[in-house]
Amino acid sequence: MTLGTVYGDTSVYRFLVLPGPTEVRPANFDSAALTLPELTTSDMPVAVATVARDTPIMYGTPPAGSAGVTSWARPRPGQGSWTVTLTGNVQPTETEREAMEALYAARGRYVWTERRMATDDKNEGGCALVTSTGKPIPADGPVTFTSGLTGYGRHFPDTALAV
Repeated sequence: MTLGTVYGDTSVYRFLVLPGPTEVRPANFDSAALTLPELTTSDMPVAVATVARDTPIMYGTPPAGSAGVTSWARPRPGQGSWTVTLTGNVQPTETEREAMEALYAARGRYVWTERRMATDDKNEGGCALVTSTGKPIPADGPVTFTSGLTGYGRHFPDTALAV
């Protein structure tokens, strides 16, 4: 197999507005999900928080005149979290524009969200809360839209496993 640069064109981002949070993939997702094609950027970072020790070093330690830092944190994994950020040009067709506006109007609501690169065969995602939306309007370019989501519960590297 020859490796080369991977591009995001023809990747797929879909979502479905939910009545409430869930960690199970909606049964009607494939038939009812809305698609946002031609996003300029989408990102879905997953982070693992670290758990600190119960008693942190307080101001004044180590004592004056000592060699400096004498102990180093040994973090251990704690809770995981994930977010989604989307940026795209205002969608060009009526159907695409309706999908964009549905996500824009879903601020403060839960959605089931899935993303797949054109080179992959698995969707990643899960349930997320739409936490921000925006419409940057540049003076010298196309009008764009942005959206930010915060994951609710587990992030699924393969949403087929969210059953």
